[in-house]
Amino acid sequence: MEATSSGLAGAVRRLRAERGLTAAELCLRSGVAKATLSAIEAGRGNPRLETLRDLAEALAVDVIDLLGAPAPPAVTVVRRTEGTELPDLAVPGRLVRSVTMGAALVEFYELEIRPGGHETSASHGVGAHEHVFCLSGRVRLGPIDAPVDLEEGDYVSYPADRPHSWVAIDDEPARVWVTQVMPLAHAARGDHT
Repeated sequence: MEATSSGLAGAVRRLRAERGLTAAELCLRSGVAKATLSAIEAGRGNPRLETLRDLAEALAVDVIDLLGAPAPPAVTVVRRTEGTELPDLAVPGRLVRSVTMGAALVEFYELEIRPGGHETSASHGVGAHEHVFCLSGRVRLGPIDAPVDLEEGDYVSYPADRPHSWVAIDDEPARVWVTQVMPLAHAARGDHT
């Protein structure tokens, strides 16, 4: 069984550091020779399955954890200068993050609805839903047949699988935070446009 050198090297170094072990301590616990461990952590060599089992046992993980991709970070930060800009005249903003959660694609937007600006969005696919929190200003939004007025601090959730609209109510822009949830079957086909 061959392991990918760089992935294995990174996993062993990361797991050893997380457990507060020196290379010498890991060698003692696992019975793996120092030269072998050094080669593995440097991304050289081709360890035997028995060596991987010994290391995994000493690190209290499964062998697959040594070979797999590192776990995603527990904390994700997106700075206000990051994300994908949406240069729309009526509702400019940015896509802050897009992630897959279970059987849904979830996208997070920060939008500004400018005075006099009006936007109508088509369906984002069967089962799509939007959650909107008003950060500032006042905005009228939601399904075309049942819009609601929000002001700073208000929240609304509505089905986004039908046409829905956005319009600033006052002469000041409104800023909103939108979490859009779309079932993957529809997102994959591009129904969320």
